[in-house]
Amino acid sequence: PQATMVQRCNLLALYLLGMLAAVSAFQAPSCYPSRLSSFATAAQKAACPAPKLRVGLRMAETEAAPTEAWSPAGMTVEDFFQRSLGNWRSLRSSHNIAFAQLEEVNSDIEISDVARDDSELQDICKQYNVDPAAAASSIRMAWEGTSDWDEEEILNGSTVLVVVKETDQSGKLLRSVGYTETIPAAGDWEMQPDGTFVLNTLYDRAAAEERIWFATPDLRMRVSMIKTQGGKGVLTASLSTEIREKPKPPP
Repeated sequence: PQATMVQRCNLLALYLLGMLAAVSAFQAPSCYPSRLSSFATAAQKAACPAPKLRVGLRMAETEAAPTEAWSPAGMTVEDFFQRSLGNWRSLRSSHNIAFAQLEEVNSDIEISDVARDDSELQDICKQYNVDPAAAASSIRMAWEGTSDWDEEEILNGSTVLVVVKETDQSGKLLRSVGYTETIPAAGDWEMQPDGTFVLNTLYDRAAAEERIWFATPDLRMRVSMIKTQGGKGVLTASLSTEIREKPKPPP
């Protein structure tokens, strides 16, 4: 009986091996199931290519194309003033070198376009004998803010700026209200190759140098220096960062 049982087991094992061999014979060498791989012959394994990984291909297909970083280089004076239109939140840090004092001013600035027939623009052009039609750009800048010297005092005002071109990169800037003195003023401007707007203005008792540029389309930087009339000494130096305020989406 024991021999008969062993014989039956051997016959069953041979039957199963035969069935597995038959199944593997009908399978394509390149796609036999993994559960039969241990019974595949060496020739079948050699003929069966390894599965291709498509992860890298999928990543390459979905990878976004690189975008170039924004740069203000080559900006014209018309582009500069057009990009300046809008509402800005300004933080100015000033160092009064003569009195060794620091000041911070927070302001809201609104810059808007001005029509050629605006009365304030007409007055400033008439004062400097400039044809309003010859203005390359004209804007009105209004501001309101507070200083950490006296937080209860409101600092506000407005001025009209008229850009007159003498060359594509330089000319005159007329202001109805000056930067250091509240009187009309005319300064010399220059657009540098990197997109920086440089303005030098001579007043009765001082001189001002301003450099304004766009770090991004919505971030302006401004460095200002108030100098002695001869331009040899610096009285005040300040740095302003101006962030564009975008309209909030409707609720």
